[in-house]
Amino acid sequence: MDPKSTLPITRGEFAGLALFHKVSFESIAGYLLGIPAVEYEPDTVIISPQVANATMYVVLSGSLEVRLEAPDGLLVGTLSQGDCAGEMSVFDNSDPSAWVVSRDTARLLPLERDIVLAMLHASHDLCLNLLHILSQRLRFNNRVMTADKHHIRRIEEYATVDALTGLHNRRWMQSMFEREFQRSIMGNLPLCALMLDIDFFKKVNDTYGHLAGDSVLAVIAQTTTMSLRPSDMIVRYGGEEIAILLPSTVEEDAMMVAERVRHAVLHRNIELPDGTFHKATVSIGVSVLRAGDSMEALIARADKSLYTAKASGRNCTRLIA
Repeated sequence: MDPKSTLPITRGEFAGLALFHKVSFESIAGYLLGIPAVEYEPDTVIISPQVANATMYVVLSGSLEVRLEAPDGLLVGTLSQGDCAGEMSVFDNSDPSAWVVSRDTARLLPLERDIVLAMLHASHDLCLNLLHILSQRLRFNNRVMTADKHHIRRIEEYATVDALTGLHNRRWMQSMFEREFQRSIMGNLPLCALMLDIDFFKKVNDTYGHLAGDSVLAVIAQTTTMSLRPSDMIVRYGGEEIAILLPSTVEEDAMMVAERVRHAVLHRNIELPDGTFHKATVSIGVSVLRAGDSMEALIARADKSLYTAKASGRNCTRLIA
């Protein structure tokens, strides 16, 4: 059979895609003749700001991730069956503003600029569907921007940094953690939380004095911060407890981050005010965002995981379901 006379998708697949909702198959099918559907392996870069793009990709199966700064940078959105990517470059001839990467094996329908414009000219319903997709993205971005401005104004009214550790304090956490939580909910993005506690911290204070305890706390705060990504959010939760929010992070990666922090502290020699050195360990609890969670529930579950870690002998990481 001549490849130029074949269609990349069936009528059934066509009808199941949001982009083609209520669009007549016959009005569009001719434009799709000879365009092959392409399958991409996981972690393949589909679109990059470093490469000019004139193609709109329709997701037939699998899913894509939209990331900023780098192919493995901050996750800002996911695209699944029926969604499209690259349409803005098609319309405005500008370079892409983000990386689009296949999250798993993804089957995509690549449509070049001239084909997209011809299809839009041929179908009023297709125009409405694409406008709906773009308007939903714009609404999401507007909600995030409005929330950002509101929280920035609130944050500017208060002191937000703990003097001893240099970490943000609970007041900052209440605003910024909630902001990131809402962004994750609206964007259907993964989110994890860590609760860290210094093992036997009271014994350090009782044995060496509170100045030594302050030194231990400050060094562990610094060590923890150095083990995190720039997008991770860390606060002094209270006493010797530290809370960390990990945006766009799944369970497996959160456990890796927690273990990286734990090992960094374990191998750090902490100099005390009297010139001696002290070895400290930490226990860490992990929680993963669930459907129906509140920010308080996510933190409370991380705290419960922390107590499980302490009950397991300390100097370990635990996650309870």
